[in-house]
Amino acid sequence: MPTALIQGRIAVQYEHLLRAELNDDWKILVWDPSRNGPDEFIAMALEADAIIGGKIPTPNWPKIPKLKMFQIPWTGYDFCSPQTMPNGIPVCNCYEHETTIAEFVLCAMLESKIGLRHIDQRFRAEGWGGRQPGSSEYHGEIRNRTVGVVGYGHIGKEVAHRAAAFGMRVIAIRRSKHKAIPPLDWLGSTNQLDQLLAESDFVVVACDMNKETIGMIGAPQLARMKPDSVIINVSRGRIIEEEALYQALKDRSIGGAVLDVWYNYIGNDKKDVWPCNYPFQDLDNVILSAHESAAAPEQLERRWKFVADNLQRVVNGGQPENQVFLGTATAGL
Repeated sequence: MPTALIQGRIAVQYEHLLRAELNDDWKILVWDPSRNGPDEFIAMALEADAIIGGKIPTPNWPKIPKLKMFQIPWTGYDFCSPQTMPNGIPVCNCYEHETTIAEFVLCAMLESKIGLRHIDQRFRAEGWGGRQPGSSEYHGEIRNRTVGVVGYGHIGKEVAHRAAAFGMRVIAIRRSKHKAIPPLDWLGSTNQLDQLLAESDFVVVACDMNKETIGMIGAPQLARMKPDSVIINVSRGRIIEEEALYQALKDRSIGGAVLDVWYNYIGNDKKDVWPCNYPFQDLDNVILSAHESAAAPEQLERRWKFVADNLQRVVNGGQPENQVFLGTATAGL
């Protein structure tokens, strides 16, 4: 009987989804930091064919001869590296959030031009407001607008397909060189960021956060944007310099922003913090959300189905999907 160990604060919340996807041949162990200690993790890890979760609760790995894979049940692996993961063990992450986030981005672009919230509030307060149908206030549209994607990966591709269906022009940049194929008008490298910013009516930040991308959009880059353009960040807050972004929005040198990712997060100590260091919440040209662009139950179900399929693939002798690296750490316990 293969054994899966699901561990960590985030992953254990979805034990029921893993159980629903794995067949009865599997034994599932659960290490919950609110109930279990590090010694219990070590004991469970010794039994595991696969571990699903995030940062482990011990500085050193035990000897784990059965382990075949470490599966991260989200995208992103900044909490670990090859040097911190068991030698020869594939470390994998998963996606399945890209279509959900792409819908969020399209909603953000539509709302920034149509302003349905404002229309609703006005009608609740005024009714017809003395206007006959056909003489209402005008709103905009996204047709024939240009959306520029910073980081043309899984999310960027899904945004591009949906934007093209609305009659938008799509341009993008990414680290590695690739040929532009429909629906892209052009696909460039990161050294064409200024060109993308200058051409775009909407800028969608969807790249990884790493030492090259932290602060890649600062005051000089924001100054390249059109005065009515909108920047949408569904990646990581620190990719855009916070003070520069706040000042550009406050001064209205850009049209607006839709911000789903932030600069301060609640940590393991559960101490509450305000998401930003500048009062974005006081600006009227921003839409703010609490890292919720992928928060759909359908996305979670797809993600945990992928996790279960990847576990089954590995115990059957196959190669895992979405491998990000092999561990190199030797057992220390």
